[in-house]
Amino acid sequence: MNISVIGLGKLGLCTAACFAARGHRVIGLDKNKYIVDKLQAKQCPIDENDLKQLLDKAWQNLTTTTDTENAIFNSEITLIIVPTPSGPDGRFSNKYIEDVLYAIAPVLKKKNEFHVVDVVSTVMPGSCDKCFKPLLENISGKVCGRDFGLVYNPEFVALGSVIKDFLDPDMVLIGTSDEHSSALVRDLYVTTCNNSPHIVIMSLINAEITKLSLNCFVTMKISFANELASICEKVPGADIDVITDTLGLDTRIGKKYLRGGLGFGGPCFPRDNMAFQAFAKEAGSEARLGAQVVAINNSVVERLFNIIVKKTNKNQRIALLGLSYKPGTHIVEESQSIRLAKRLVNAGYLVAVHDPEALSNARDVLGEVVTYHDDPYLCVQGAGAIVLLTNWMIYKHLDWRRIGNLTRDGALLLDSWRVLKGVKLGNFRYIGLGVGLDRITEGNPYEQ
Repeated sequence: MNISVIGLGKLGLCTAACFAARGHRVIGLDKNKYIVDKLQAKQCPIDENDLKQLLDKAWQNLTTTTDTENAIFNSEITLIIVPTPSGPDGRFSNKYIEDVLYAIAPVLKKKNEFHVVDVVSTVMPGSCDKCFKPLLENISGKVCGRDFGLVYNPEFVALGSVIKDFLDPDMVLIGTSDEHSSALVRDLYVTTCNNSPHIVIMSLINAEITKLSLNCFVTMKISFANELASICEKVPGADIDVITDTLGLDTRIGKKYLRGGLGFGGPCFPRDNMAFQAFAKEAGSEARLGAQVVAINNSVVERLFNIIVKKTNKNQRIALLGLSYKPGTHIVEESQSIRLAKRLVNAGYLVAVHDPEALSNARDVLGEVVTYHDDPYLCVQGAGAIVLLTNWMIYKHLDWRRIGNLTRDGALLLDSWRVLKGVKLGNFRYIGLGVGLDRITEGNPYEQ
């Protein structure tokens, strides 16, 4: 199939590469000359797991351009994957999508063949019917569903695993203006995915609501686990992992995202919650559960901070291990670790930080108010407390007896994800977040 992808950022380029590697002829379009030049030189401009290897298989089917007319005339389907930044009220802006549509519509007017415009970027519910469809019809002079198609086809992928998530999805969601458009998009995914995902076809408005509500439901599970963990900490003998592992065995609940630890962060979950609340308000309703999900998420950092305050002195060094919002990525947007670092600095603590991939991005946000270390052993040297934040597995495999000799005697070791269960430790006051008070002891209570 001949397709074009407009927007070759983190998600757009991965999407284009997945289709091209499966034999579809892909025209990638981006206004960023750096990205286009890199791709034309057959170099990968984006840092994402498995992308470089996938591009090696995709080059023969992938071309790049900055010419919208060329991209539309030489494709049957155009996927739009551009940013939709959040406004002060939480609503997503359609500005960049509209800019693309203003460029596409005059080409649709000239083109005789049926063309599908597929919006992949996350949008506010109602955007397709109230904004995108009228814009395209008014400028092109054509009728949506008869002369061209409009599809809303959001991705359910996560940074760090975009390629895997895209090629092995649980579900492909297609909101559509007409049956012909949905059939074309359906065939595109059937011939691309490794598995046989559920392909769900529905109206544009239902697809828009589904995308937002799915992400909000996932964050509800995260906040439930974190609230449960905060309760377990106050109950002798309670262990959040024992409880959530069992809850997850029930098929009505499931294990994914049901683990007490840090709150959710990153570029999608926090803003999707705010957008859903704005959508509910606009519809004359209220997303009451969503507001509590956000409140619980925002309380996690304060919970960590209060433990540190009770167990340390302000003249002591606090070592934070893990700054990205999750392992496997360098992204620090809405990271709980970054928020904790700011909270500690503002309270007068000396903060040292380490992360295997996110130090540069963290420096852009935190500036020089903390000290940065490429070596975790240097980061913890002389620390009165170590806080394990992002659950990078490298932290589990550090020499914790050596670290015990580098830190102050009886230093606090606060383990947000309990990754050190069973690990032989040095002389620490170990606290596993979500574990009852009788388990907060000298050394690691999980040692065998």
